[in-house]
Amino acid sequence: MRISTMQQFNSGIRSILDNQQSTTTTQQQISTGRKVLTPADDPIASTQILQLQQDISLRNQYEKNVISSRNRQNLEEAILTGVTENISRIRELTVNAGNGSMTQEDRSSIAIEIEERYKALVDLMNTKDPSNTYIFSGFKGETEPFQTRPGGGVTYQGDDGERSLGISGSTQVQTNDSGKKLFVDIESAENTFFTTDGDTNIGSGFISNGFVTDQAAYDSFYPEDMVIRFNPEGFISPPGPNFSVMTRSENRPINGLTGVAFSPGTSIVVEGANFKLVGEPEPGDSFAVTSSKRQPLLGTVSGLVEGLRALGDNPEQSAALDKLLETTLLNMDFALSSVSEVRSEIGGRLNTIDNIENLHADVDLVSQDILSQLQDIDFAEAVSRLSLQSFLLEASQQSFTQISRLSLFNTL
Repeated sequence: MRISTMQQFNSGIRSILDNQQSTTTTQQQISTGRKVLTPADDPIASTQILQLQQDISLRNQYEKNVISSRNRQNLEEAILTGVTENISRIRELTVNAGNGSMTQEDRSSIAIEIEERYKALVDLMNTKDPSNTYIFSGFKGETEPFQTRPGGGVTYQGDDGERSLGISGSTQVQTNDSGKKLFVDIESAENTFFTTDGDTNIGSGFISNGFVTDQAAYDSFYPEDMVIRFNPEGFISPPGPNFSVMTRSENRPINGLTGVAFSPGTSIVVEGANFKLVGEPEPGDSFAVTSSKRQPLLGTVSGLVEGLRALGDNPEQSAALDKLLETTLLNMDFALSSVSEVRSEIGGRLNTIDNIENLHADVDLVSQDILSQLQDIDFAEAVSRLSLQSFLLEASQQSFTQISRLSLFNTL
């Protein structure tokens, strides 16, 4: 068989290139630590590697969510611990205020500390997390949930939404609790009310939080609502600021309270409900006293402070004070129960988070082991193979050098 010079050269070069390619591939495997450099090296292994890498990446995100969820649960637990401590202290002060030897001045001094505890509760309820989101505002994380009314008390501006975060493919964990559920929708020991300023008011008047001084009278009136409307000054003689107290359902005067001369800061008692109007309302302004079976925590505390300062030492007001203190203690217990229930839920969520975190760790170990078997190179075997391939490459180069010199011209 004749072998042309071109065939001889092509065969030699092909052998050198093949050996060089093998050597280069092994060198890349050793430098990267990976035996599958391209999908063409092992299509099946490449598919499995890609799937495992995606699973590990997703699990890494879940692990970040686990850390974030745990931090939020721990933060909320710390806040609720502070809330519990403040409620407990207010409860102690309420018991102290019931001491028969105390005067109205003594009770006013107690009211000062309760008011400080009230402010501390508001601060705790308006806590933000590290992402600058209000914890207890539901889905409205950018809105301060408990906003102070000019006339006293607070209004809840959040909603009842509860956010969740995925910590595994099948598990979502709640990351916040609505302030409405925690601090607003609390069962009341007795029929009660809450006060609001009219949305269209143009004056600077405000209604206080108020409290019940005659439970029997208010129970008879319940569940009717009251509306306080300010009349034109000429409605009475001599002319001056005045108001009427009307039923919401029938718009009729209550107990003949129509055209009542207004004196800012004076206690107004209607059907057992005690409240104050302050500031300078304008004719047409209105205020609402709305009946309720719920008593917000801050409403309980605000009403207590108002009662301690307003009720005197005469027998009638002392009896009203005793009833206020009794109702306050019961409402405080309901508030503590509400907080304790959520703290128990937080403990359950933390257990779930711990279990999922442990599961992620176990699965990740298995995935990493399989991934290593599929893509990691055996360095001892690769180095031995590289030594052999380098030898073969060198041999092919030397052979080509010798064979390329064989020519008929060399024998002539």
